[in-house]
Amino acid sequence: MSNLKLGVEVVSAHDLLPKEQGTANAFVEVEFDDQKFRTAIKDGDINPVWNEQFFFNISDPSRLQEKELEAYVYHANRVSNNKTCLGKVRISGTSFVSQSDAAPLHYPLEKRTILSRARGELGLRVFLTDDPSVRVSAPGQDFNFASTPTTAQEQAAANIIPNPFQDTRTNQVRQFQHLPREQQRPPPIAGQQYYAQGQGQGQGSYGEQQQRSYSAAGNRAEAAPQVARMYSAGPQQPVDFQLKETSPTLGGGRIIHGRVMPGEKAGAYDLVEKMHILFVRVVKARDLPHMDLTGSLDPYVEVHLGNYKMKTKFFEKNQRPEWDEVFAFPKEVVQSSTLEVVVKDKDILRDDYVGRVMLDLNEVPVRVPPDSPLAPEWYRLMGKDGMRDRGELMLAVWYGTQADECFPSAIHAGSTPIDSHLHNYIRGKVYPTPRMWYVRVNVIEAQDIFTMEHHHIPDVFVKVRLGHQLLKTRQVRSPTKNFMWNEEMMFVAAEPFEDDLIIQIEDRVAQNKDEVIGEAIIPLARLQKRADHKAPVRPVWFDLRRPGLIDVNQLKEDKFYAKVSLRVCLEGGYHVLDESTQYCSDLRPTMKQLWKPPIGVLEVGILSANGLNPTKTRQDRGSCDPYCVAKYGHKWVRTRTIVDNLNPRFNEQYTWDVFDHGTVLTIGLFDNCHIGGDNNNNNHSHSQSHSNSSPSHMDKPIGKVRIRISTLETRRVYTHTYPLLVLHPSGVKKMGELHLAIRFSVTSLLNVFLTYSRPLLPKMHYAQPLSIHLEPNTPKCFGENVSELIFSPNVLDRNTPIFNTSSDEVIAHLDVFASVMEHRVLAELNRGLVVHEQLGDERITTQKIAK
Repeated sequence: MSNLKLGVEVVSAHDLLPKEQGTANAFVEVEFDDQKFRTAIKDGDINPVWNEQFFFNISDPSRLQEKELEAYVYHANRVSNNKTCLGKVRISGTSFVSQSDAAPLHYPLEKRTILSRARGELGLRVFLTDDPSVRVSAPGQDFNFASTPTTAQEQAAANIIPNPFQDTRTNQVRQFQHLPREQQRPPPIAGQQYYAQGQGQGQGSYGEQQQRSYSAAGNRAEAAPQVARMYSAGPQQPVDFQLKETSPTLGGGRIIHGRVMPGEKAGAYDLVEKMHILFVRVVKARDLPHMDLTGSLDPYVEVHLGNYKMKTKFFEKNQRPEWDEVFAFPKEVVQSSTLEVVVKDKDILRDDYVGRVMLDLNEVPVRVPPDSPLAPEWYRLMGKDGMRDRGELMLAVWYGTQADECFPSAIHAGSTPIDSHLHNYIRGKVYPTPRMWYVRVNVIEAQDIFTMEHHHIPDVFVKVRLGHQLLKTRQVRSPTKNFMWNEEMMFVAAEPFEDDLIIQIEDRVAQNKDEVIGEAIIPLARLQKRADHKAPVRPVWFDLRRPGLIDVNQLKEDKFYAKVSLRVCLEGGYHVLDESTQYCSDLRPTMKQLWKPPIGVLEVGILSANGLNPTKTRQDRGSCDPYCVAKYGHKWVRTRTIVDNLNPRFNEQYTWDVFDHGTVLTIGLFDNCHIGGDNNNNNHSHSQSHSNSSPSHMDKPIGKVRIRISTLETRRVYTHTYPLLVLHPSGVKKMGELHLAIRFSVTSLLNVFLTYSRPLLPKMHYAQPLSIHLEPNTPKCFGENVSELIFSPNVLDRNTPIFNTSSDEVIAHLDVFASVMEHRVLAELNRGLVVHEQLGDERITTQKIAK
């Protein structure tokens, strides 16, 4: 039988709602696992103090995290002999901690019903204990509010009544043996009182004596060494693999069980820790001296602050360079009161000293947005001889926070110096994904088809190509020159439409030998965009040209009259299923005119990562250069890379509009490969294209987290550490923990109700469902070439930091595209899934991962 018990200490209440003449007769009822205990009544006090302790039996420890502790504060009306609720507190089982880690916390009182009123706070100390000397509290009696003793004198007078069941033997220790639920004895008879043995009159109530006995037992237990541990939900869920609720102090105040205890004035970034940062903006220089014998100058700037040194890029033969780069130094690493900015000349053997600027950090101003950006100033450069005749440097230096608009683009100081050509790989970035369209092609017929081979019956088919996607019709034989197919195909195109739809008619002249008869090129930008199934798509005849004819004059002179009839349109009423169906982050149709207003806002604070496993070696020690990627809806975000840190602190906050509850937020943690370790130097050229990068230059995934929006309570702040699990051949391995703060806020309650009246997918999926024969083709043609489609030069700028390091690796690890997930992620050690036990509908255990 388990000795695990739940201890609750009712400490005090503050600023309760007055009920009678500005006061209240307050008492507390605590309920857990079908057990209820009640404190004493404090008459005429809206700030009562109880300091009473109760212990609950836990009937099923394996389901502890599914249970809740409820504490109700009541006002006792002694005239009418009834009670009125002043507020309640509800605490989830996931937040229970061991006795050594428990501390009294003041919880804000909530309304019991919508129409009721509540005010004030209730102080509770809740903990778990498995001490066998601690017994479950005796069940209390029903109150008679008209005659219940409240003061110590009244309770002492009540103890004068002799107890006929009292044993007069001294030094006796009474023991209550707890029985299983099915063998429990009936509760004591109403009105029966128990007295501790050996106590005389005026010694106090049994509850006070019981509290002293528990305190003595606690003191004896503290004398022996104890192991503080978080309770495990079951044998299949190790402690290290569990979710842990935290109570961090963020920009808006301290978070306690999802509620914000306001602190200082909250700004826009209230879900992350406020970071004080020294920003140094190096703008440009002028009138720099000639340094080399040839009179040239290759200038760059070094920023020195204590043991930290950061450099800008250099310009060749330029005496008026413009850098416009921003460097950020966290205030906790500032170990010097002087900032030194040095201009140097890049040379082959040794860089030459040009001049420097010294700034006193005690004179640096503080900027708080929405203040205007600080205007840069010209500073004269001082040479080694002390003369200020080495030109001028434009700088701006200020103290700010992550709310500063320069924060995302700044280069942040780390323990490892970073070359200037790698700055683009470590910056944070926000990137909107391109819109996807379904391209429906209905190949109807072709006329006047003349083949090159006249001695056989033509065996003709149509091949349709869009970018890297290729589909073809069945082969049709006809003794005439007209052929009929009437087949539909579905393709996926991404904006902007720079690829053309190519139609080719070919003849199968022999086995594995096809001959192109003619082709037609259709620009996608000219196609009809259809919003629903009611808009008709009329067939259009397209003239075919002979393959290989490019010259316009030849096309005019060519007497080739073959043509093909097609129905082609862009389907804007569907949602392109570009993600795994169970983890979709967006379900809106493609056409913007069909979008409904958002129902809420999702705010995510990426706080930190803890205990990461080293992924590389640096100076004969384990190291990691982590960054986070989050994907929801049409927006990707990537945090900055924290260089050489196994416990990085990101403290970056992002916001998304939510259009449907049935969506999932995915956050992945990666190791930046471009900042190499001992066995992978970081001097490789920045001009190396991503497509030519080897697998060793792919960013290594560390772990990922998924959170389902449908079960998030509105206005509540969820702060948890999520374990990052990976399945290795030797078993499940924990790669670290990711600390997040999440809040879902509803902007329109009416729109929330309307979402439950609408189907999950857009109307077009039900009015005109995709044909069965199209379903296997769609993910195949799209998934096999999704990387080329999304990350083609026509769609994406290669300098985008989210993708320019390892775009398809990020895509694969986050399971954004279903077919890529099947071919890449499942082949890469089957990385595990961690979902918030309260937030997610889908869970996975270590045994399921192993299967």
